[in-house]
Order: sequence, then C-alpha cells, then structure tokens
Amino acid sequence: MKSNGFTLVELIITITLIAIISVSIGVSINGMLNRQEEKEAENYAQKIADAACVYAEINNIMEDSEVTIETLISAGLLSRELTNPLTDLPITNYNDNIVTITWSNNKRTCNYTLPEISQ
Repeated sequence: MKSNGFTLVELIITITLIAIISVSIGVSINGMLNRQEEKEAENYAQKIADAACVYAEINNIMEDSEVTIETLISAGLLSRELTNPLTDLPITNYNDNIVTITWSNNKRTCNYTLPEISQ
C-alpha cells in the first residue's frame, strides 16, 4: 500500500525545527532593537553635550560650569523639536536639566546624563 503524505513524526520534527528557528530569529531581532535604542539615546545625549561645548566656546567659558538645556535652546544651539528617544517627549520637557562643562589639562569636556525613566 502506497502512502501519500507525511507521517506524524515527520510533521512533529518539521514543526519543532520551525519553532526553534522562529525563536532564534526573534531573540536576535529583539537584541538588535535594544542596541539601536541605546545608540539613539547615546546620540541624543552627545548632541546636547556638543551644544554645551559650542556654547562654552562662543561665550569664552574657561572654567568648570553648568548650563541648562533651556539656555542652549535660547542660544539657538538645540532645536525645540528634538525629542528624547527613550520617552518620545520633546526636549522642552527637560528645560531645567543641567549639562556640565569641565576643564582638565586645558581641554574642555561637556557631559549630559539622560534622566532616569520613571516607570
């Protein structure tokens, strides 16, 4: 007697292999998305820090100091349309946040730390 079709064992093995491949791809894509989100957040923070360094250069700030995001926006160094990639809130929600400008060995360093996300 000739059988057309698959046996139950063949179907189970095929379904299992498809499930394993699907899980592997899902985990891989999730990791890529997380890394992309982290990179966007780093770029956002760096953009703000760079604006503070430009502000310090324009205003001849030669000592350790702090500047607010509101000041950087007022100076035209940051756009009001800039949004935090982690919260999707506009930068104007963070007007009081501080960017630090430090000097070490005659070199200026500007640093902005993203605020913690309240969950």
